[in-house]
Amino acid sequence: MSRFETLNEMLAADVREDRHITFIDGERDQRTLSFRRLRQRALGALGALQRRGISRGDTMILYLGDNERFIEMFWACLLGGIVPVPLAPGSNDEHWRKLLRVFAQLDRASVCIDAPALERFDAFVTAQGLSAEGAVLRARAVMVGGLDIAGEPGEPVQPDPSDIAFIQYSSGSTGDPKGVMLTHRNLTINTAQLAAGAGYTERDSVLSWMPLSHDMGLIGFHLTLLSAGASHAIMRTELFARRPLLWLELASQRRSTVLCSPNFGFQHYLRQYAIKSPQGLDLSSIRMIMNGAEPISADVCRRFVSTMAPHGLKPHTMFTVYGLAEATLAVSVPRLEVPIETVRLDPARLHAGEPVLEAVAHSGRSVEFVKLGPPLPGVELRIADESGAVLRERVLGHVHIRGDNVTQGYYKNAKRTAELRSADGWFDTGDLGLLWDGQLIITGRAKDLIIVNGQNHYPHDLERIAQQTVGIEANRVAAAGVRSPTDDTESLAVFVLHRGALAEFVPLVLELRRTIAQQTGLEATHVVPVRNIPKTSSGKLQRYALAEAFERGEFDGPLAELAELLGVNLDTQSDGQDGTPTTRRLQDICAAFILDRKLTPQTNLLEINLNSLNLARIHEAIDREYPQRIEVTDLFEYPTLERLADFLDAAGA
Repeated sequence: MSRFETLNEMLAADVREDRHITFIDGERDQRTLSFRRLRQRALGALGALQRRGISRGDTMILYLGDNERFIEMFWACLLGGIVPVPLAPGSNDEHWRKLLRVFAQLDRASVCIDAPALERFDAFVTAQGLSAEGAVLRARAVMVGGLDIAGEPGEPVQPDPSDIAFIQYSSGSTGDPKGVMLTHRNLTINTAQLAAGAGYTERDSVLSWMPLSHDMGLIGFHLTLLSAGASHAIMRTELFARRPLLWLELASQRRSTVLCSPNFGFQHYLRQYAIKSPQGLDLSSIRMIMNGAEPISADVCRRFVSTMAPHGLKPHTMFTVYGLAEATLAVSVPRLEVPIETVRLDPARLHAGEPVLEAVAHSGRSVEFVKLGPPLPGVELRIADESGAVLRERVLGHVHIRGDNVTQGYYKNAKRTAELRSADGWFDTGDLGLLWDGQLIITGRAKDLIIVNGQNHYPHDLERIAQQTVGIEANRVAAAGVRSPTDDTESLAVFVLHRGALAEFVPLVLELRRTIAQQTGLEATHVVPVRNIPKTSSGKLQRYALAEAFERGEFDGPLAELAELLGVNLDTQSDGQDGTPTTRRLQDICAAFILDRKLTPQTNLLEINLNSLNLARIHEAIDREYPQRIEVTDLFEYPTLERLADFLDAAGA
């Protein structure tokens, strides 16, 4: 199916000069790089790596937020047979812990990182008493700005299609990170499958804000487009978070034909659009918006398409897909130029191994699921019961896949590989779903993986962090993803064993939210006091039982009472003083986004249940008022309005 045997062939010496990548770091900060020039720069970087003794078969973690640098180093590794390992860069404790854990797993590893990130890493390991581990990693650090790329270009190698091209780790944090091994064959096959399914041609102009550390960003919106010979633009993810409206403004200016976003991205855009709708948008050139990476809400899809319709967006542009890292990327896609298709099912009949029941629209607790299309040509898909027996259509079961795009397993983790991959090549995705007239429907996950804002989070990691809160003990807290009737996407619920008065629970809620937000950047939307933490006979937490009870409304009463107590707790905090002019200005700015709270100089933004996207909006508003004085991460370092004002005044001075 693919016209390439390896990724290296995609970036051949004779690659066309008139095809290019545009890197967008700001409205007026854009740089364009032709495919041919990209190869030349990658060979220059490869020469610098080879002169440092890094060679074929070595591994290199790419811990870079700069998309242009990332792409350059990614291809330098591929051309030299060095195995790149993309990791999402960040500044909270869990990002640094994950970097250390992945580095410890890899053989002959180096870390490509920039100077500011390395300084923050040094501060973290010193503060955490991890200086010895940090020194080992630091000795293998490659400073991306310090490479001698002006010397002789590197010597490219010719890989075998069965060679590992790169290792893709989960997009979330994990105490035991699992690296998906992807070969050149996996990648060339799946990029060709996806390019055909999406109907990509050289005439397409594509714009993406997905991070390159994520498989959808790197594989779906770089490698696949490179294989199809399509020019594409990559917008920095942080720029989209701060200025979501710029996304479609750029798409309009560039006459883009293909866009992409997970579910939460559409919500983020619509919230900002409701505050200030842009003028002069022309979205008539867009033929497709790929929607994947997290559970898809049909309602959000419809709201986005209808809201953008006056700007020329066609009703059939939403392209709902299903995939996972273990499939390289894509498993199923819908038909082109067809509006999204859905089905409503009775949630009481969603049991593995049993037929589902179609529900009457909007009756009772019916749940609407999006059809995700048939499997791509060359991808085998089956719905199976616990024993692996194939189930017929409209029977719920475990989603298994097989094909040349499916990974051979996890890096240095034969046990986990054997658990999920059968001897005849069938891979258990961990998802539950069914086939409906040949199209795949995903209803949920068999395991406990939590997906919030397109990122994977493992409950045992969040529980470990929660246990750092005074009053929370091991085995007395459980984390799960839940979806309440009013939510379009999944959110995090933390269930805590508590048998005292609810008023005594309030300080724990505030401290728990602060701890999780500071260490992961994730919002604990629901902190739920429970009388019992259900466990299996072997002592394993039954997180799904708590999540199901939450979604049935069993905790609505205590949560309503708790919300009232939290509101009183926050609203009666002492003002202390009127505050400085900067403090008062911050109160006015934040009040536009926080409508249900009294704001004081002592208000802690991390204690009032703001999600990361609302924090991004607040950051954008503050940045407009105080240009170039504040980063998003500063909101976590200086969470009260009083401390933030002092920081801004000092930065201004």
